[in-house]
Amino acid sequence: MNRRNLGRLGLALLAVLLMLGIAGAGAEEPRDQNDITEECTIKLSSSTWNDKLMTDRAYTSYWDSAKTQNPWVVIHAQEPIHGLYLCFRRLPESYEIQVQVQVEVEPEPTPEPTAYIDPETGEEIMPEWAEPEKQYITEWQTVIQGDTRFHHAFYEIDGAMDLRILSTQEGQHKFGFNEIFVFGAGEIPDWVQRWEPTEEKADILFFSAHPDDELLFYGGAIATYAAEKQKRVVVAYLSYSNSTRRSEALNGLWALGVRHYPEFGGFSDAWSNKLADAYSRLGKKKVLTWVTEMYRKHQPDVVVTHDLNGEYGHGQHKMMADAAVEAYDLAADASKYADSAAAYGPWQVKKLYVHLYGDESNQTRFDWTVPLERMGGKTGIQLAEEAYKLHVTQTYAKIKIGGKWHVLSVEETGTVFSNTTFGLYASTVGPDETHTDFLEHIE
Repeated sequence: MNRRNLGRLGLALLAVLLMLGIAGAGAEEPRDQNDITEECTIKLSSSTWNDKLMTDRAYTSYWDSAKTQNPWVVIHAQEPIHGLYLCFRRLPESYEIQVQVQVEVEPEPTPEPTAYIDPETGEEIMPEWAEPEKQYITEWQTVIQGDTRFHHAFYEIDGAMDLRILSTQEGQHKFGFNEIFVFGAGEIPDWVQRWEPTEEKADILFFSAHPDDELLFYGGAIATYAAEKQKRVVVAYLSYSNSTRRSEALNGLWALGVRHYPEFGGFSDAWSNKLADAYSRLGKKKVLTWVTEMYRKHQPDVVVTHDLNGEYGHGQHKMMADAAVEAYDLAADASKYADSAAAYGPWQVKKLYVHLYGDESNQTRFDWTVPLERMGGKTGIQLAEEAYKLHVTQTYAKIKIGGKWHVLSVEETGTVFSNTTFGLYASTVGPDETHTDFLEHIE
């Protein structure tokens, strides 16, 4: 979320902090007993940045390679490696994880000896001849083809001492990491993410303009439906803002109990007050193309999106809501946006919910303070608050409403713009009766 009221000076200071990794100090992952990263030696294909920036436990700092052919990172450990957790800043089109192995090579041929005559005895003597000794060379052998679907990826390693992460993308290019974690023998900690592919068919599709909006304005909704109710949930972000905030989004969703990878729209994060300005910056057709594709690709029964007024007036929030409303009809019309119609077919969403929409008598309201058994008894709102703490770049962000400054937080912002309240904007299955469930009337 682009915070206009930080001011130019504040933004400049924040940028410096991000470069140095200071702003991420509060986001450090715990050091587990089998975390052997600190004891490892790391070599890089190019040293444009200090390698310590990708092992400092701060997602706000990073290492980028120089633009080159097949950039790489080599890790040498003092004890066998059993786990490798990669948090990419720049994810290449293809990459491999390799280990060092010894390979036998053919030795240089040794000529067979020739007999000679002993000058003293006159006897013919054949010198002894030994087979040449075996010779070996050390080379890199690919053991894992990297999974390019996920920016955070964990791999089990079979006790190697040396690893190489090699980008195999064609041509000169950069790749880089926000963080790398190396684990020895023992249980891998729960916070290490092992993502499943994005749900193909969704019960609910949550649209979020930026990372953290899904926590501030939807409260405990995602934890309740994805983790507790085990529904098929897709979270789609219009903009991930930058690689740090993409990592924060993944960390936050994992903390909520989400295990299926989200969608990232790839649009830029730019402040605007007006809906027209927001569309003008990104291109209305491009936005509607993407939102319509999300409807068709994931075939959600229910869609949940932002307030039409953009909560506190953010133009991209307004745009996200407006596009979700327009796509409700567009996605069902096979003649519109032909590419996604051909790829996935048309799709009619059954119910569309808009944050804060409608009058009180028809609004759907939730209680996010109900303990969730699958999440150890924590409530949905507690999980949202814990997840928001992982969005450390937003720690000091504030907004001004009615002349009063408010800290952006699940508790404060979610109260001012109630994260328990939604309105049914459109439905093919009739009006809600209980007003307590997004999936009411959905078989």
